[in-house]
Amino acid sequence: MGSLRLIHCMIAAVIVLFGVNLAKAQTAANLRSWIDNPPFSTYNKKIFPRNSQTDKVEVDMQFNLVAMTQLNELSGYLDLVGYTVLTWTNELLMWNNSINAMQEVMLGQNNFWRPSLVLANSVESLTEMGDNSYKIRINKDGVCEWQIGVVSKSACSVDVSYYPFDQQSCKISFTPWGYTDTQVRLNTTSSGMHTGLFMPNVEWTLASTSVEAFSSASASYLDFTIELKRKPGYFLVNMIIPILILGMLNGLVFLLPADSGERVGYAITAFLTFAVFLTMVSDNLPKSSEPMSLLCFFLTLMLIMSALSTVITIMTLRVYHQDDDSPVPMWLKHVVAFITCRKCKKWCGQKLEAIEEPKPGQEEEEEDSSSEEDEEEEDSDGEGNRKTEVKKPKPNNADIKGISWRVVGGTLDGFFFGLFVFGTVVISCVFLIPLALAATSTDASE
Repeated sequence: MGSLRLIHCMIAAVIVLFGVNLAKAQTAANLRSWIDNPPFSTYNKKIFPRNSQTDKVEVDMQFNLVAMTQLNELSGYLDLVGYTVLTWTNELLMWNNSINAMQEVMLGQNNFWRPSLVLANSVESLTEMGDNSYKIRINKDGVCEWQIGVVSKSACSVDVSYYPFDQQSCKISFTPWGYTDTQVRLNTTSSGMHTGLFMPNVEWTLASTSVEAFSSASASYLDFTIELKRKPGYFLVNMIIPILILGMLNGLVFLLPADSGERVGYAITAFLTFAVFLTMVSDNLPKSSEPMSLLCFFLTLMLIMSALSTVITIMTLRVYHQDDDSPVPMWLKHVVAFITCRKCKKWCGQKLEAIEEPKPGQEEEEEDSSSEEDEEEEDSDGEGNRKTEVKKPKPNNADIKGISWRVVGGTLDGFFFGLFVFGTVVISCVFLIPLALAATSTDASE
């Protein structure tokens, strides 16, 4: 038992002594010696970091996403906060550990060669990324590690067809400015952005990220793609539901009494409300014709229906206030009879009479009456000649009897109320169902 404790103490002592010697090996004197001697004393940052100047430098790049501050749909740009970690090998800064005990050094970026990294799709300026305060870490094998803070404003093409249930895809493109793909090439070992430090956004949900390396116009590019899904709760409560309620209220103007004097004011108020909502939606969307949001088309059609209801309301009020002595046109009476199903009742009654069998004893009476109707009336003219006339059956106008101007007005009110409610439901289904399907499809894909 005592020997076991002795062995443990010896191992611990060796570890402590080794750590002390290692710590003592990397001192200020060692760093001063490394700076005053090759390879750093003979190093020139203007020289390409290869022994053979025709070789290619492979740069590994990782992107760490910290926050997505804003996606501006109007101007078409994405604000991001993050940092990148670039790694490459500098063959001109390798040293033997037996000559100098330094394992790695970290000095300002201006002391070494570095790829001139540029955000290719920036909307502000195409300047080299990095700051004089940033440092580069180099180990004895010449492996360089450079961390760059990124506060970018990159261009993003916005598709608002299914706003506010839309999903946007934005790219952040990096390139080593001035170098061809045969000199410096950007690569990555990750499948997307690192999101361990990502802070959630109140308006957007981070759906996924991806990365793609490619060459274009003899230059190397590395594109990081970020998929964002809008959180529709705010827009659903403050925009979609009020629009649906207003659409259903739009047809109620025809249920107001004509003598109340509030019909035209109600219709104009509904029209102006739709115009305000259309302005609110347009202020949050890009000023482009393609693509346009389905919500804009929906609001435009609802605005047109509101305008039509105003016009029809004015026309029906003129019908209500017609002079009772003026006759109702015959064609309008037939239209009202058709809408109120008087025509249907008349036609159904005629068909029932046609198929109804005569009762016993009724056949002789019908024959007598028919013979009397078929008899010709003889009348004498001034010359003694006899003139014959045939009696014509009187038209049956029971379906249009009693139709006055107020009956016409009430019938038109009921008809247009049903028509506008039906039209509102159809338009809502045509435009809002695709929006709901787009939202459910993105949820299923996640």
